Amino acid sequence: MLPARNDLQLKAEMHVEIRNCIKGFLGHCQIDYHQYDSTDKTFLALCYEEANSRGYILEGEQSLLPFIPGGAIMALTGYAHLQDIRVQILIALYTACGIYLDDKFKQDIDAVASFGENFLHATPHKDRVLDAFSDIILEIFRCFPRVAANIMVSSTLNGVNALLLEYETRDMKISKHAGHYPTFSRVMSGASETYALFAFPATVPVEDYIQALPELMIFINNGNDILSFFKEESDGESTNRISLLAASSGLSKIQVLHDLVNEAAIANDNVLEILKHSHAAYNAYRKFSCGFIGFHLALKRYRLVELDL
Repeated sequence: MLPARNDLQLKAEMHVEIRNCIKGFLGHCQIDYHQYDSTDKTFLALCYEEANSRGYILEGEQSLLPFIPGGAIMALTGYAHLQDIRVQILIALYTACGIYLDDKFKQDIDAVASFGENFLHATPHKDRVLDAFSDIILEIFRCFPRVAANIMVSSTLNGVNALLLEYETRDMKISKHAGHYPTFSRVMSGASETYALFAFPATVPVEDYIQALPELMIFINNGNDILSFFKEESDGESTNRISLLAASSGLSKIQVLHDLVNEAAIANDNVLEILKHSHAAYNAYRKFSCGFIGFHLALKRYRLVELDL
């Protein structure tokens, strides 16, 4: 009889499986993920300057300061192709707010619970960074076409509400008949519509790329889940989409990961087919998709360096 594998062996095998899944995903999408320099100090300084001028950098916990470098990495990788530096700074500050919310409000949910109401009534929030976030959301209308901006704002409000949803359902057991729920809640939390539409310069007509949005959302949401899974699994998290899908389907987490990789790869192919008739939209997506991967590799929070990709 073969000896039982110990926890360390099982963990090592899991790491190999995750690494192989990620490499397969990147290989299918033909993404060169070793080319991104996210250390542009000049751009980071511009982000700090803009945040300071808007009053976003404060003393104490309610400050955006520690989260701006992460936002700058997103802008420098996923959106380096955009020509308007104002839009790149907006994306950096938007992302910094998103990281702040994700880190701070997993437990302290009161300020998030009233965010939508306060935003709609233009009343102050219970947290100064949420005031900053409201300001940044309104800036979207000044930088993008009206249809795209409306979608981005509704997506952002859903993203904030998803934090409250996750908190209020933290002890909820997933029914085996609720197979679509994990993806529903994941789409809500990811603000994927916003990050997809950020990729296209305002000079590109909406009709050139809007049909690709649903597929692009799959690429972004699945891609984030694929690239976040190693960190989440290493930290023992059990409320991520892969864990919830495994619980509702009876599949193993690795099987679910493989399924998400296949879906993301197909979505990437579909986006390219949809956009191929618009040179500007096609090139914008190709540059974004490579940079989107570069963001996850560059940000230490995802711990992907440990997989030696």
